[in-house]
Amino acid sequence: MTCLFTAVFKPLLIMLALTLPATALAAGKVALVIGNGSYQAMPSLQNPPNDANLMASKLSELGFDIVRIIDGDRRSFYDGLTLFGRKAQGADIALVFYAGHGVQVNGHNWLLPVDAQIEASTDLPAQAIKANDLLDIMETSGARLKLVFFDACRNNPLPRSLSRGTSNGLARLEANAAGMMIAFATSPGDVALDGSGQNSPFTKALARLIDTPDLEVRHLMGRVRESVYTSTGERQLPWLNEALIGEFYFGGRSSGGTSQRPKASPQITSAAQSPSGDQSMGLTITRHNPAPLYARSLCNRSSTNNGTFEFCASSILDPQYGNRYGPANLVDGKNATAWVEGVSGNGSGEKVLISFDRPRLLSGFRIVNGYAKNEDIFLKNARIHTALVKLSDGSNETISLPDDMRTNRFAFSEPVETSWMEIEIGTVFPGDKYTDTAISEFLPIFAD
Repeated sequence: MTCLFTAVFKPLLIMLALTLPATALAAGKVALVIGNGSYQAMPSLQNPPNDANLMASKLSELGFDIVRIIDGDRRSFYDGLTLFGRKAQGADIALVFYAGHGVQVNGHNWLLPVDAQIEASTDLPAQAIKANDLLDIMETSGARLKLVFFDACRNNPLPRSLSRGTSNGLARLEANAAGMMIAFATSPGDVALDGSGQNSPFTKALARLIDTPDLEVRHLMGRVRESVYTSTGERQLPWLNEALIGEFYFGGRSSGGTSQRPKASPQITSAAQSPSGDQSMGLTITRHNPAPLYARSLCNRSSTNNGTFEFCASSILDPQYGNRYGPANLVDGKNATAWVEGVSGNGSGEKVLISFDRPRLLSGFRIVNGYAKNEDIFLKNARIHTALVKLSDGSNETISLPDDMRTNRFAFSEPVETSWMEIEIGTVFPGDKYTDTAISEFLPIFAD
């Protein structure tokens, strides 16, 4: 038995509605989501990775292309900022969510990577990210709507020797560009709570309310403010600064009293669950979303009898012991090679993309989990537990994989026309020795 999972490729639950003046907008919703908790030289935080994963999941359901950084070091920060800036060019909506340590020094706000080692205020420019740099990227991108959420006002983690010039919480930031909104988990200069549960009070309220239909974003933040203020015993009051033009609804607007709903998407089943054939839903696909943008240095092109393909990854582990871990290993037919992600942490949010030279009819895909060279290597490295699979028509679904080295085959209910296929790591089975997450094979199954 290869996999005990039956899933449906569902469309986005509720369509976004954006009301802005006159001219039509170019397509595109992109979000940079960061959650840092495993700090190496300062107090760790329990909830920011949970907060970031929760927000990334919510925003993905709402159609956002996510750049996710969990427990990011300085390299991950700068790589993520670069990729986000490129994706945000001319977007409808560019959004940043940051949860983790943030400090205010001499009136400037700094966001701290997990490997930051701050012994003097002069260390900050080389060790941390200035919050204003995020705003500059968003303004330079030309995105019509620019939304920023900072859940980063925890206690100042810097040493006492840095007390001069430091202040509690974060400093006020001005939304001085048209179409920008900045939301803090608490008032400037105050300290926010990390929360006693799985998520902070601010993120918990935001995630719960964000997809509410007919709730304009300014009213949304009013509801979030009320929820946080009440749930914290009136100790924490979120703060908002905005220069929005027009109205924006994360959860969509009703039309004639009924919320808009997108078209149906195909069903996906595992081969083990559907021995007698797949169900049919009569899907007709008429358009394709452009392929997500990846750094050219992380892509490979290959030509076979089935056509020309491009394989891209959001990150790649550096070569070790003569082995290379690029995405081309996913389609070489060898379980002894693998793509291995190259960020700190367990790779949650890292992705692989297979683009086709033209729209192709896809009946499903095959995947070999982990680094399946042998059982010892397989267990030493992390393996995928859940992953999000996306197609160019906007369909997406989370799949679950068993923790073994066998080939798992997933089949669509009927052939689907798509121009690319992407898989994003969700949760993982931890490795016995390494945190790196690997996939040995990820192969499309064509019907044309």
